[in-house]
Amino acid sequence: MNRYPLLSSRNLSAYATVMLLWAGVSVVLALILRAMTESAVGWAPAIVFAAVAVMFGMSIMFGASAVNLRKLRPGFERLANGAQDPAIPAVWCPVLTMATRAAVDLSEKVHAGSSSRTNG
Repeated sequence: MNRYPLLSSRNLSAYATVMLLWAGVSVVLALILRAMTESAVGWAPAIVFAAVAVMFGMSIMFGASAVNLRKLRPGFERLANGAQDPAIPAVWCPVLTMATRAAVDLSEKVHAGSSSRTNG
């Protein structure tokens, strides 16, 4: 069984994009916090609070996705080994659900293509 890395150097630009989004959302939340408290909270505490809060949210999503990928792995291995019905379980993450559907569709097309070649 192959081990697949959770992070890859090929994705550095995607990681940078996510971190820029994190910074942007943190600034917006800091602005909202200052507006809601009528500037009673200073800029530094507002930025730190918002950045930590957003990072906690991102870490929840990252951790949950990693758990879901572990849950999906046996089904993807069955799919890679040619199983017609890999019995891939449902997960809560829409991105992983779409990736699973794409993998199953690809498998169905490969199986349909190979059966039409043997039948034709």
